[in-house]
This record gives sequence, C-alpha cells and structure tokens, in this order.
Amino acid sequence: MIDQTMPQGTDGRRRFADMVRIEAMNGGFIRADDERRLLQDGMVRYNLSLEEARGVLLSTVNDQGFSLQRTTESEIRDLILVQSARNRGRRLSKAEFDQAVDMYRAKTKGRVAPDEARLRVKAIMEENDVRPKRAGWVIRSRRWYNSIKAG
Repeated sequence: MIDQTMPQGTDGRRRFADMVRIEAMNGGFIRADDERRLLQDGMVRYNLSLEEARGVLLSTVNDQGFSLQRTTESEIRDLILVQSARNRGRRLSKAEFDQAVDMYRAKTKGRVAPDEARLRVKAIMEENDVRPKRAGWVIRSRRWYNSIKAG
C-alpha cells in the first residue's frame, strides 16, 4: 500500500520545483538559509533524495533566471581574487571594492541592501586574505574599509 499523503516520483519533483518558484517570487534571489530549508523540505515533504532536491532546485533556478546567495558569493570571490591578484600584496582598492559591491547587488537583483552587500564583500575579502588598499589624497588610510561594521 502506497502512502497517498506524500507525492511520489515526477509529481514530487514538479511540486518541489513549484515551491522553489514560489520562494523566489519576491525578487528572484534565494538566500543560503532559504536554500537549506528548501532542500530539507524537498527531502521531507516530497520524498526526494538530497541529490534530487539539489538538482531540481538548481534546474529551476537556472530555468527561471533566479539567483542563489551561495553562487553569487562564489562569483564575487572569483572577482575579488582576480582583482587583488593584479595588485601588489593581494590588495583591493576602494574602487574595486565598490565594483564588487555593485556586482553583488546586481546579482542579487537588488534584494540585498547596500550596507549588507558591503558587509558580505568585506567578509569574502577576509575569508580569502585579501587586504584593502589605502585611499585618500593627502592622508592615505584604510578608514573606508574599517568603517564597514555590522549594524
């Protein structure tokens, strides 16, 4: 006897894909916590394995043009590493930092506030041992970077 309360096979995948679309309706950006919750729901509510749930999630995200926080941060990390590799001592200028913040916000479709984007880019820099360059005309300092603090 099959339990009729749990969706089976293709129907479960389709309904899970619909759930992913609903989650991303308010901006097309799925945060890491929401992604984890969606994967857990796919496993528990729709009887999908972790690999199936991840596959449906990634397929739906790609088909619908949505963005995942995990993917966005990986792309920003790559940008920061390329930019800092061009500079002596793996440093990032204020202009390069601002460019990374703008790209982060564009990738998240503006769903992340500018201050949160600055914090995330700063965290990515620190995780990858990239240091800020000094900025300023007369007295050059890293004040622009040190002033970025959690709210």
